[in-house]
Amino acid sequence: MIGRLAVPIVITDSHGAEAIDECDLSGELAWVFGNEGAGVSQAWRDAVSLRVTIPQPGGMESLNVAAAAAVCMFEQCRQQRARRA
Repeated sequence: MIGRLAVPIVITDSHGAEAIDECDLSGELAWVFGNEGAGVSQAWRDAVSLRVTIPQPGGMESLNVAAAAAVCMFEQCRQQRARRA
């Protein structure tokens, strides 16, 4: 299934990733979110095109997956709207 995706794969990662607001998310892509304990599976990590992190104040390491997904989708929509303007 992973190999059949025709769009870039983006995962969230709290370590070694680019800040979400510094990444180009304006095109088509597939988001993959892992659970709060184990994160994204190794198969998805191996197939990833981009790793993004959500910068947070005070050294907080992670958000729950629903909150992280909402932030990511909002940023992607914001960039897509800006691109059309």
